[in-house]
Amino acid sequence: MSNRSYRDEELREINKHCWCHDRCECQVRHNKGRSQSNIKDFKYYTLDPNVSVDNRLALPINVQTPVASVELGRIRRGDLVSLNGVFGLDNDAAGVATVIMRVHKGAPSVFIPGQEIYRAVIEIDVEGSDDQVIEPLAHVDTVGENAKNVTYTVTMEPDENFVFLNGPVTFTATLVDPS
Repeated sequence: MSNRSYRDEELREINKHCWCHDRCECQVRHNKGRSQSNIKDFKYYTLDPNVSVDNRLALPINVQTPVASVELGRIRRGDLVSLNGVFGLDNDAAGVATVIMRVHKGAPSVFIPGQEIYRAVIEIDVEGSDDQVIEPLAHVDTVGENAKNVTYTVTMEPDENFVFLNGPVTFTATLVDPS
């Protein structure tokens, strides 16, 4: 699992590839043509290694299991948080499995159905018939109030035994000031 500051990564890339040594000119040139939105933070979670591994994590039947989480330091009212991800799943059950993928905002000790900010229902075929899938996630959360250390957590809840999170898994959160 890795969390890196987007700004640190951006500055490292600018320093590696920019031949201009005047910081002001460099910032103007690199920002030319971009939209007025300002990326304030970027965090991500990946498996290590982020590859498919058979039966990596068994998902218990009818239980919301946290599978990925990111935390943003400070968010302000009116900011936007773009959440994106992919999740590799495998159904080794004898029947078609339904998995409910949810995103929860905050750090609840118990994940309560109906309290999520995103919900998707995934159907995975039986073993041997398209039983390995990579499911996408995309959601934009509009921030309603100022907060610090806000956590976004993805949970998976299968309705069958023998459903696994195999990987790859990538979950990202991009904090944007739209003004």
